[in-house]
Amino acid sequence: MASLTLKNVWKKYGKVVALKGVNCEVKDGELLTILGPSGAGKTSLLQTIAGVEEIAAGEIYIDKQRVDQLPPPERDVAMVFETYALYPNKTVYQNMAFPLHSPFRKLPKDEIDQKVKEIAQLLQIDWLLDRNVAQLSGGQRQRVALGRMLVRNPKIFLMDEPIAHLDAKLRHRLRGELKNIQRKFGITTLYTTHDYREALGMGDRVIVLNQGNILQVAEPEKIFNFPKNDFVGGLVGDPPMNFFISYLTSTSSGIVLRNEAFEIPLDQKMTEIMNNLKIDHLKIGLRPSDILMSMTPNKNYFPAEIYVVEPLGMIQILTLAQQKIKFQVKYSGSLNFEMGQKVYFGFQPNKLHYFHPTTGVNILLKEEEFF
Repeated sequence: MASLTLKNVWKKYGKVVALKGVNCEVKDGELLTILGPSGAGKTSLLQTIAGVEEIAAGEIYIDKQRVDQLPPPERDVAMVFETYALYPNKTVYQNMAFPLHSPFRKLPKDEIDQKVKEIAQLLQIDWLLDRNVAQLSGGQRQRVALGRMLVRNPKIFLMDEPIAHLDAKLRHRLRGELKNIQRKFGITTLYTTHDYREALGMGDRVIVLNQGNILQVAEPEKIFNFPKNDFVGGLVGDPPMNFFISYLTSTSSGIVLRNEAFEIPLDQKMTEIMNNLKIDHLKIGLRPSDILMSMTPNKNYFPAEIYVVEPLGMIQILTLAQQKIKFQVKYSGSLNFEMGQKVYFGFQPNKLHYFHPTTGVNILLKEEEFF
């Protein structure tokens, strides 16, 4: 087990900057998930840690030892790729034993045999050891790739979207197994994904990465409930967060924030914040699961029309239309809805997220809450 520290790490491919001054600390034994869209820099981050790619600037430490100038074999990290990178003409046993034949290890044959069989039994692939890798299913290949990494007993695991190409049911099962295995071995692990469910469900903490920048590092519940900016808010959740551009408006009852779907009274705290920021409008975020529905008018509810109904078993995904805008609701109650129906929606004010209209920053969070 080991800790990992990145200090102001930059990575460039010609004129393309893949990582922009990344700073990060991973605790000993922690499972850290790295969430971001394609092109965010997730793979580049893992490859610089592994030594597959050289950094343009910065420092990388494993257990307080600087390693960015060491060759990959001397860093003692193991990496699993989305494509597994297995040898198709070799058996499961030969693939798992391959890293143990490295001249850096020089293990005796009986010790290699023992390690391979122990890990194969743990992963429930011991009955496949003599089978050729080309004959395996996707889930079985994933276990072989994981086993090849585990036999090395490295200081750090690096997993680059290892189950992204599998079907949804198999992904759900395997991410639970991966989390359980990581807990058993207690090895520091970095796991990249573009799926927010994997990131939040597996990670002790989550890094949100975009265009080479770390946007937020926090526990899963904080990423979901207290997003640093509108990008993080929109990345996490399905359906994604609804956004409403809302303007300060004077009414007979006071100052409100108004948009095309609803309006809310402005309290003293928000008034002071907006005055200090010298802005007259905000981007309000509201998650579909936080919207309440009614067939009849209620206090603090607003009218809308059902534009689309998507029944998904225990829940319904509703698209509501109000004036020129449309937004989504994740409804799990007992009401049944039809397209074109007049309805009413509401929400608890504490479920709203307030983002700066230009920078997208969550104006209610302090800087120290981002990390």
